[in-house]
Amino acid sequence: MDTQRAAIEFRFPFPRDLSPDIEQAQRHSVEWARQMGLATTDFALGQLEAWNWGRLTGHCLPTGRGDILDLATEWITWGFLYDDQFAGPLGNQPERVARITENMIGVLYSTSGTPGENAAARGIADILQRLTPKMSATWMARFRDHLKWYLIGVLRMTTFRNRLGEIDTRTAFELRRLDIGMNAMIDFIEVAEGFEVPASVIGASQLQALRQCVVDIVLLQNDVFSLPKDRHQQEVNVVLAMERAEKLTTAQALERTAALVDETVQRFLTVKAGMPVLYDTLGLGATDRARLDRYIHCLELMAHGSVYSHAECVRYSTRPEHTRPIAGRGFIQDLHLDAGIELAHELTRTNRG
Repeated sequence: MDTQRAAIEFRFPFPRDLSPDIEQAQRHSVEWARQMGLATTDFALGQLEAWNWGRLTGHCLPTGRGDILDLATEWITWGFLYDDQFAGPLGNQPERVARITENMIGVLYSTSGTPGENAAARGIADILQRLTPKMSATWMARFRDHLKWYLIGVLRMTTFRNRLGEIDTRTAFELRRLDIGMNAMIDFIEVAEGFEVPASVIGASQLQALRQCVVDIVLLQNDVFSLPKDRHQQEVNVVLAMERAEKLTTAQALERTAALVDETVQRFLTVKAGMPVLYDTLGLGATDRARLDRYIHCLELMAHGSVYSHAECVRYSTRPEHTRPIAGRGFIQDLHLDAGIELAHELTRTNRG
């Protein structure tokens, strides 16, 4: 298999693995995208085959098996295809994207339209429907919230598309933390493992810090692997923001990025080392402790596996055909997300009496 070499070498003191069910997940995800209407042309389906989201997901969620890995792969597929819609002309129209975002949030909470109205709505509604029997209402509420913030993150990104020169490193980091959608991906760990971390525990600052470390590690990896593409397509990228805002050379920006990754890994390890104190404080028994240790292990697998997800995906190739906007527009197939959007309609609603 061809691999892409990153501009910096990522080394992690974490375990790594690969799900044995990646081929099935890949086949199912392509067929699912076709059924949902997310990819229906030969070109679009061919791109999905080449990108191989099944393998990408199997690196990040190596404990996922069978229909669980299928679901996670379909979420990844959906997320990439939705995000790509805004790499073309639509991404320069934040006023339209705001209304699309509001409509999609309505789909998450079943407050707007029928999912059959567009392929993106059908796809996410299908994922939610299949997750509902597997997970509690509390977990589903958290997952929906993370999806909502992913959608908002994509919208935020479009508001900066025409003023990249104004973005400093901190702003780029905050934008990328949302639009990369990693919190929803991390939630799939519990689906794969067959247990849920209670809301009272996952809300602890230590668990939130560990999750944030994984988000940051993955987004920094992504921005390094995506650097040629993002430079060509003028996208928000932390490395590019360092170059522009701090007047760094590419080599200096990459060196700083590598240092940020190392610092984040050390922060993760420090928080992990202190987890027994949290367990004692909360009075957790042996089963709960073992499950949380397992959860942290899976976070490590995800952070490390993401390197291989990027390296083995042709989407991150430096070849010109991959750095140019896909099919000349930024997406493999236009999903017509703005069909029926009326800018004259108010975004705000009045309360119902």
